[in-house]
Amino acid sequence: MEPRTLNRHFEGLRVTAGLPDVRLHDLRHTVVSLLLDLGTPPHVVQAIARHAHVDITMAIYAHTNLDAMRQALDAIEWEDL
Repeated sequence: MEPRTLNRHFEGLRVTAGLPDVRLHDLRHTVVSLLLDLGTPPHVVQAIARHAHVDITMAIYAHTNLDAMRQALDAIEWEDL
């Protein structure tokens, strides 16, 4: 199916369902981000997103959140340094 046709069909369904203004591509980003946040292995997410290389997936979607940064820093035993 042509991407523009898919987007038009999605837009019609979205409006009919009374859902907020969101693009189909936005949902793709959300799903991939959630999968990574849930700890899904990057190569599995890459296959789901159908990216050619896992590096592409990680460059686009691997946004380190503040909680993950806190956890990483808390894991360091600062007194031993």
